[in-house]
Amino acid sequence: MAFPRSGVLGLSVLTVVLAAGVGVLLWQAVELSSMARVAARVDELKLFATGIRLVLVGLVAALWPKLIGLAHRAGRIREDQRDDLLAQRWRLVGWLLVIELVLWQDLLGRFFAAITGAVG
Repeated sequence: MAFPRSGVLGLSVLTVVLAAGVGVLLWQAVELSSMARVAARVDELKLFATGIRLVLVGLVAALWPKLIGLAHRAGRIREDQRDDLLAQRWRLVGWLLVIELVLWQDLLGRFFAAITGAVG
């Protein structure tokens, strides 16, 4: 499936700008308050962020057939590609949920703490 370069480039620039904006906000928050207050605020927002991510996964599951149909009608994908992509919807949603569970359970953080922490 071929994506137009301008679309990928535009999304990449948007991602960099948003990440830089979040970084500046977090840097300012750390400068203006203690790390303990920032950590407490992040813990308060974890549930909200998880809810947003789950809503986005639900939207992907719900809108997937419409988006694939739109891409097919626009001539971006062929009919066989459309059928393949429609068949991949639940696999994609499953992987998104696995990623969400890994983030929600902080499995990566626990893993890195275990391998870098004191043994015994």
